[in-house]
Amino acid sequence: MNHTSDVLRITRSRTAEIFTQLQQRVFQETDRLFAVLMAVQWIFGVGIAYWISPLTWAGTSSGVHPHILAAIFLGGAISAFPIALAITRPGQPMTRYAIAIGQMLTSALLIHLSGGRIETHFHIFGSLAFLAFYRDWRVLVPATVVVAGDHLIRGIFWPQSVYGVLAASQWRFLEHAGWVVFEDIVLVFSCLRGTRELWSIAERTAEFETSEARYRAVVEQTAEGIVVFDARTRRIVECNPAFLQLLGAQHDTVDGLTVDESMLPGAQKLDDVIERLLADGRPTTVERTLRRPHGSSIEVACSLNRTVYAGEQGICAVVRDITEGKRIEAALEKARDAALQSARLKSEFLANMSHEIRTPMNGVVGMSGLLLDTDLNPQQRDFAETIQSSADSLLMIINDILDFSKVEAGKLHFEVLDFDLRHAIEGTNDLLAERAFAKGVELVSLIDRPVPAALRGDPGRLRQVLTNLVGNAVKFTDQGEVVVHAALDSESPADAVVRFEVKDTGIGIPEAVQPLLFEAFTQADGSTTRKYGGTGLGLAISKRLVELMGGEIGVRSVPGEGSTFWFTARFLKPPDSVHAEDLPEAALDGRRVLVVDDNETNRMVLHHQLASYGIQDHAVAGGAEALSALRDAAVNSRPFELAILDRQMPGMDGLQLARAINRDPSIADVRLIMMTSLGCIGDDDEIAAAGIIVCLTKPVKQAQVRECLSRAFAQPIGSPMAPRRGGSSTPGQPGGRGRVLIAEDNIVNQKVALLQLRRLGYSADAVANGAEAVEALSRIPYDLVLMDCQMPEVDGYEATRLIREEGHIARRIPIIAMTANALPGDRLKCLEAGMDDYITKPIKVSELHAVLVRWDPHHTQDDVPDPIGSAA
Repeated sequence: MNHTSDVLRITRSRTAEIFTQLQQRVFQETDRLFAVLMAVQWIFGVGIAYWISPLTWAGTSSGVHPHILAAIFLGGAISAFPIALAITRPGQPMTRYAIAIGQMLTSALLIHLSGGRIETHFHIFGSLAFLAFYRDWRVLVPATVVVAGDHLIRGIFWPQSVYGVLAASQWRFLEHAGWVVFEDIVLVFSCLRGTRELWSIAERTAEFETSEARYRAVVEQTAEGIVVFDARTRRIVECNPAFLQLLGAQHDTVDGLTVDESMLPGAQKLDDVIERLLADGRPTTVERTLRRPHGSSIEVACSLNRTVYAGEQGICAVVRDITEGKRIEAALEKARDAALQSARLKSEFLANMSHEIRTPMNGVVGMSGLLLDTDLNPQQRDFAETIQSSADSLLMIINDILDFSKVEAGKLHFEVLDFDLRHAIEGTNDLLAERAFAKGVELVSLIDRPVPAALRGDPGRLRQVLTNLVGNAVKFTDQGEVVVHAALDSESPADAVVRFEVKDTGIGIPEAVQPLLFEAFTQADGSTTRKYGGTGLGLAISKRLVELMGGEIGVRSVPGEGSTFWFTARFLKPPDSVHAEDLPEAALDGRRVLVVDDNETNRMVLHHQLASYGIQDHAVAGGAEALSALRDAAVNSRPFELAILDRQMPGMDGLQLARAINRDPSIADVRLIMMTSLGCIGDDDEIAAAGIIVCLTKPVKQAQVRECLSRAFAQPIGSPMAPRRGGSSTPGQPGGRGRVLIAEDNIVNQKVALLQLRRLGYSADAVANGAEAVEALSRIPYDLVLMDCQMPEVDGYEATRLIREEGHIARRIPIIAMTANALPGDRLKCLEAGMDDYITKPIKVSELHAVLVRWDPHHTQDDVPDPIGSAA
């Protein structure tokens, strides 16, 4: 706004200057005009005097007439002063006024010399018209006064000299003055109009000058070259200094140059570019080579647009030197190629090293597993288990490094599957439950009710993040609990953002270290005497995975109190036809249940799970409180129908409490379910004697709770029932049903499959790609292979073809495909590759069991276990 005001102020000031200059030029030119005119009039007056009355007579003698003398000397006196001012001081106000007075006096002299003839009076009107050339109405004022005064005085004393009669009325001068004033009025308007025209001319000139100055400021001073050339002849008609500098030429050498292919060669013909521009009118930018007259050349970018120059169609080109940019671009491209080559070599090196390390390690794991399946004495078994445990730890480190290399190379693969969020979280807890319970740490999960159970995404990558965070929490917690909490962060019709928190009561993390936790190879304790192992890669990998899932990750921690790691992840919602696995129907609404657990978090989790079924629950922390609550409820005629007892509690444990309940007739009818972190300790007779209907292993899953409640409430009160181990039962001794090889590149999916197979009674080993699977099969006689289809280096299809090659493997081993693809053609593709069957992810134990029944000779149809959980 200020800039615009300044431009207007400067333009107006310049307009006034130009107007003054134009006006002064008019004044000077008119002064010179009158200088000539008055000289001519003087000569003309002498001629008239000589023609009308050359002589005067006195009888017979004659002499020169006084009029001739008056014309010569009086006319000269009248004209000389104005002429002298017009020559010496043109344009000055005094000069204009002197000329106006002199011109009117000349008119009076001519009238006098003609004897007052009417024709000479018109000289007055002509003189006034000439005075209007000044475009200054003020010069008409003295001229009019002179005319009126002359007619008044001479009309009184010498009427014949002005009117041509001997006697005239003294008011006759008013008639002549009136005509003069009438003309003056017309001429004043003419002068004013002329002044306005002069001002308009000055305005246009000032605006043009301002526009030209701005054009010069932009075009002349810009660093980019600007050239205008004729669209038809291509001849240069205008250019700025920057273009001349780019061209390496002088302004006088540009005339005759044309903008054509010889000046601007390029991949596309310049004529085609210009023709297209003239046809559609859309500005275009092309990169060309500018050849200079002296032979050198530079790379330029030309922005072309249509324009009009001197009434002809033209092209305006803005030319920018991009030689340095091209050089930098080429250098960057070279550096990028070098970086890609380096990354490729690095990836190949890591892959080769991983293969070279994992191949013998898989042999160690496989052979130690086979050794453990044989009859060993206690010391030998301890040695073999130590070998296998150490090998598993080393493989975990190798897998971390391999995953990190994938992150660095941007080669992480994400699947899009429909999955149940409850199963993903509870399955992760299953993987780490044994480690947590061995340390005496409670491991629980809590999923808020608003969180959608059915989601679409990569459950394997989600489990990988959860496994890392929960595994760290268990590692750094020696007592207390680890809680996995899922809450709805935001939701739309198409997707949902879920917030996960892993809270522990461990050692905590110093605030100064927290910002560094998600960097590679960083640990809170990096000293040589550190208590906890690890590569320091897990959190860096988790951060990248969370970012790829559209979320964020962070931590809150207080040393000595514990830590809370949180992250968010965005998941799609599956179609309406896809729902989470429905829980079994049961009449649970309104039932009264007592929860007995010394851990407050466990009580809170069970409250949420029971409340979701409409159950009225009450929670207490110990055996004495439980007995009191049961007896009070019975007295008040609102007895509890079922009690869920924790196995391990201080003072009175779960079995002791169950026996106490059974001994009291007033509360002996309460159905009993026991939760334990150690499995059902003791034999079935001891458990049955205590009145336990179902025994659950923590962490307890929501589906297991409902299944056990339904089973318990279906049992008539007082009727005998063999206790069952519901949900996540303790794995039986593996190896009874054969040995399975798992080929899967995702470490979490490996763990899930291993856990499922071992619960089904199988021994299992895992490899990370098809090449390792072929190598393992050449050394160890596996009974069955579970083959992931998409793996690095050698995928499942190629690995199967290698295995099926004649003579490679002595016998035909069943190969079952594990794939995220569920299209009709995928099964045919697996079979054509040589696979025997396939199962789609996420894999459920019941489906895996059904496939194993079909293909494993060690399996029988009667071996079907209770369905448990689901996997990746």
